[in-house]
Amino acid sequence: MANYKNPIPNVEDIVIDNSSEEYGSDYECKKTVYFAFIDVLGFKQTFDENKENESEEEERDIKFADKFKEVFIYYFELMSASKLISMKETTGCYAGQTSDSLYFYSPREDLLVEYIKILLHFNLYAMSKDVFFRGGIAKGNLFIKEPYQFYGDSVIYSYLIEDKISRVPIIMIDENTYNAIKKYDEDDFLIKKDTNDRHYLNIYAPLHPHFSIDDNNIKLRTINKELILANIKRNLKKFEYDVNNYEKYRFLLTAFQKYEREINTHQVNE
Repeated sequence: MANYKNPIPNVEDIVIDNSSEEYGSDYECKKTVYFAFIDVLGFKQTFDENKENESEEEERDIKFADKFKEVFIYYFELMSASKLISMKETTGCYAGQTSDSLYFYSPREDLLVEYIKILLHFNLYAMSKDVFFRGGIAKGNLFIKEPYQFYGDSVIYSYLIEDKISRVPIIMIDENTYNAIKKYDEDDFLIKKDTNDRHYLNIYAPLHPHFSIDDNNIKLRTINKELILANIKRNLKKFEYDVNNYEKYRFLLTAFQKYEREINTHQVNE
């Protein structure tokens, strides 16, 4: 895995003293940045359950880490191979990880769309490994000292979307981000809208015949659609008596079934 540093603190605890000229000169202000904050669904609960089931602490830690290791490694394989990160000096993009959270930022809307396509593919791959993500993408400012050392309202807004608004395993985007990237969604299948008129990424878009990632350097792994469905149904059964978690996997199953109907209709029309 690439050696990415992990800078994100708890944004609610951030206190910035930028009263001195010297401090301000250390950080460059980027007024328009798109920031994505992606978090593993139920990470703490999974950790606690694993802790209860294992008597040996070292064995428990290894077993727990293995559940997520392959998924995190693949994320950075994709990021490192993509021109977004391999040419970060010119693109201004950066990707990193802190604990079970992944993040990415870009100063350009077109590059954000490229990242979104990679992210959607990665998210489906993770679902096939029984790892589910939810997150938020927001537009705002970003003060950067090093690529991995930053703060800004784009970070705070994306975190709040993930933590307070994304109730189910989806990546939601704020209205400013939606207005910036909607013109790139020509086939109208990358972005969806919920009942509250909030926009989110179509998690099953990579299964659509028109979906493509235009970066020849990236080697995509095959996604097992049947395994995704099996994982969703297993979690539905697991959380049958847990109303909050049941709702999350019920959403995924309903969306999957709707996707299959749309694909079948598309094939018939062709």
